[in-house]
Amino acid sequence: MKTLQENLKLFYLGLENSEPYLYKNKDLTTHALIIGMTGSGKTGLGITLLEEAAIDNIPSIIIDPKGDLTNLALTFPNMSAQDFLPYIDETEAANKGLSVEQMASETAQMWRNGIENSYQNLDRVELLKNSAEFKIYTPKSSAGLGVSLLSDFEAPKNLNDEDMNNYICGIASSVLSLAGITSDNLSSPEFLLISQIFSSNFSEGRGVSVVDLINQIITPPFDKIGVFDVNNFFPSDKRMALAMKINALIASPSFKLWCEGERLDIAKMLFNESGKARANIFCIAHLNDDERMFFVTLLLNEMVNWMRQTQGTSALRAILYMDEIYGFFPPNGNPPSKTPMLTLLKQARAFGLGCVLSTQNPVDLDYKGLSNIGTWFIGRLQTAQDKERVIGGLSGIGSNPVDKSALMEQISNLKKRNFLVKNINEDSLKTIETRFALSYLKGPLSNEQISNLMSEKKGTPGANSTGNKVKSASSAKPIVSNEISQIYSYGASRELSPYLYATAKVRYADKEGEYTRDYAYLLDISDASEINWDEASDRAIDNIRSDELEDSSYCALPSFIASAKNFATFIRNFKDWVYRNQRLELYSALDMHSAPDESKEEFYQRLQDKANEILEQKTDEILAKFEKEKSTLQTRINRAEEKLEKEKSDVTSQGINAALSIGSAILGSLFGRSRTSATTISKTVSGVRNAHRVLTQRNEAKNAEASVDELYSQMQALQERFDEQIAQLKESLDLKNIELGVVSLAPKKTDIYDEKISILWKS
Repeated sequence: MKTLQENLKLFYLGLENSEPYLYKNKDLTTHALIIGMTGSGKTGLGITLLEEAAIDNIPSIIIDPKGDLTNLALTFPNMSAQDFLPYIDETEAANKGLSVEQMASETAQMWRNGIENSYQNLDRVELLKNSAEFKIYTPKSSAGLGVSLLSDFEAPKNLNDEDMNNYICGIASSVLSLAGITSDNLSSPEFLLISQIFSSNFSEGRGVSVVDLINQIITPPFDKIGVFDVNNFFPSDKRMALAMKINALIASPSFKLWCEGERLDIAKMLFNESGKARANIFCIAHLNDDERMFFVTLLLNEMVNWMRQTQGTSALRAILYMDEIYGFFPPNGNPPSKTPMLTLLKQARAFGLGCVLSTQNPVDLDYKGLSNIGTWFIGRLQTAQDKERVIGGLSGIGSNPVDKSALMEQISNLKKRNFLVKNINEDSLKTIETRFALSYLKGPLSNEQISNLMSEKKGTPGANSTGNKVKSASSAKPIVSNEISQIYSYGASRELSPYLYATAKVRYADKEGEYTRDYAYLLDISDASEINWDEASDRAIDNIRSDELEDSSYCALPSFIASAKNFATFIRNFKDWVYRNQRLELYSALDMHSAPDESKEEFYQRLQDKANEILEQKTDEILAKFEKEKSTLQTRINRAEEKLEKEKSDVTSQGINAALSIGSAILGSLFGRSRTSATTISKTVSGVRNAHRVLTQRNEAKNAEASVDELYSQMQALQERFDEQIAQLKESLDLKNIELGVVSLAPKKTDIYDEKISILWKS
């Protein structure tokens, strides 16, 4: 069984002429497109590409409209029948005349054989399983992990005017699409009103909840839209109708599922706290078309937002993979997902983000996007028209002319799981057969199967989880002292629960400098008998307002809070708690330090960039030294081989001369005169001397041959030493093996200031 050595920054995607085809992952920053009809194997190719990324600790954001890519979570290093058993289709087994157990056993053996017969082994399955954290999100469904999209829209930071405008347009379009309102017309009153609501709030750093949005549609926080009064531009009765449509979303029993789960924070989704890359699979097969468009648009906008806040890099930093792009990036029409996708295809390269799109035909994609895609993987196509479209698209990439007739013949002869590869970074077209996937390609998973896979991760919600609780609320608002501040935060409803919201500024200082950090803590007090700040979550609330909305209802307030005249004692205790417990932890590694407000996951992202830079630099140094030594050794090998060929040639010619001389002398003595002549004796002596030279030259030839063998042994040892050095370098710069240093700074009590506690009524 041949196995493949793990190669630095190379993706093993398949076989070319029965030998491994290795794709430079850096080429993925020019983006890739996978094209093929149903059954061509494009999903398998996509999964193998994502497997390679996971093995190389490259994070991925995966949009999965069909549910096939959830198979990335099905990695079974032991290849036991028990591993496969929960995913075997009973009907399929029955059709084959097998029990479920028998089919599980056969499937396990088939997968083992397939992996071991494709330059891989089961150790590689184990490597994949341990290299990344696989998470399956199911928006608006409790099957997988939740993702919070509608609890509130946070105000983006550090965007220029153009990027902010595009971001707002994307959100406005996605909200309208979710409400079933066509948003192609960017000059419609609905679109302009909602866009200006987001713009007016974001410009002041305020987030917008859905409740805020509905209320501001009815009563806008501005008087004009353009040069027209709001009421003239968009009359109040029509604004009310729009608000009612969006309010209908909130009234739906399933709406709360849009608000539960991890926040869509891309920076914190790339690596976990252990430095492992995360493969985030967003399965949207269960959503309808409007809901899919809403989710995809929001996700793509967040990708653009994240991209704008990162530094540039030439290395592959992350992958955005979207299966079945049809309808989201069409050549005609302008769905809300189109603008952010085009932005990513045009600009993501500079930030190390590789976009990989999969579709059945390039006509599904806008031509402006196609012109920004550098690698095409072309599988089986159904009709001549499809092939013509692909060839027409290929003609537009690269500088080398395309032989259309040759291309047509190549595409027409493709077999299943075979792909024609056109890479703008290479001169020639290649045909590859995809390798055997390390993951079990089960096909779309059921909700129950997804739930079982994610059950352990559901038990430990992330730090960004909204964690909203459903509590019964009465209509009466509890009475508290006027000296106690009360603030409000509305999400999916107007049923409000009581929290304490505490904020403070803390100054830290060390020899490196001085840092100031803002802290915010949210403490649920609905059932509390005392205040325990150890139970508070470290979480800032963006969409805070000072006034309550009409028709709000309130849960009961604990008596010790309601009877308090002020929070002076609570504030003193809070300050003491901050002094005792809050330390500023700064992480360090590879001569880098984390920023005061940078999370561990965000620091890992920058650390990965630094590791890639060092990896490329050190690799170039090792490679230069290797090539120099290899060249010197190759020159010696060439000379030794020339000498060996000469020695062999001399041995052959001298041997023939010796044989002729001795033979001639012997024949002369047998058939010549009765006495041996001087000439005969001379020939005999000459032949003996030649024979002696032949023996000597044979020894020299053997020595030359031994010298060649020794030089080849040295070349092999040099290659092995190079491979070992590269492997050790890669291992040392793997995030999982980089030990973080931690500097913990404690504040002085006098460095804690601006502390404040309010009652926060939150839905």
